Amino acid sequence: MDREVFLDAGLSATARLLYIVVLAAADHVVPAKQIPALVGLPDGEAVEPFLQELDKAGLVDLGEHLGQPLATTVSPQPRPGERRSHPCVPCEGCGECSCRYMTGRCKPCDDADRAEARLRQEVARWKAQREAGATYAKGSSGARLHRWDCPSLENPDKVMARLSEVRELSSYIGHPRLPELFTAEELRAKGCRTRRCAICGPDPL
Repeated sequence: MDREVFLDAGLSATARLLYIVVLAAADHVVPAKQIPALVGLPDGEAVEPFLQELDKAGLVDLGEHLGQPLATTVSPQPRPGERRSHPCVPCEGCGECSCRYMTGRCKPCDDADRAEARLRQEVARWKAQREAGATYAKGSSGARLHRWDCPSLENPDKVMARLSEVRELSSYIGHPRLPELFTAEELRAKGCRTRRCAICGPDPL
């Protein structure tokens, strides 16, 4: 704790007392609602001007972040301007606070970006296999042989629609894989003996 703070005539007596109490409260986990009474103030609204005074002096940071509760961080020593809290940077995707993850991009949006990139690669692979004449498919387990359009399998429309829904909810999306597609010639060359799906009934090889 910087003792010069207690002798700083540029700070009001109440601000200096508040600084001591806030430091002690941080060490002893004192509820914020008890702080006004400890410095002789009636309520939290009366504390606000003195917190602003300490904020200007670099002794506390009043972090206001979009979609987050007001955060007060106390420092044992005055912090220079470049080390103080910066204004909240909204996410370019959803507009919420991005400061706890990547400046300009929050974690849910970044997760969705990465998932979309992976899914688009999957879709491109799936379409290339279809264009090459592949009409058979194997799911992730490989236990059944399917038609490429079997309703039990993932397809590009399903996975991209799911991505759109998840973006709206700003939540994490997994990485559902599209099935691998094969031509009849490829499967014959491999000597495929996989049982056929009873739902879509692919042609016998």
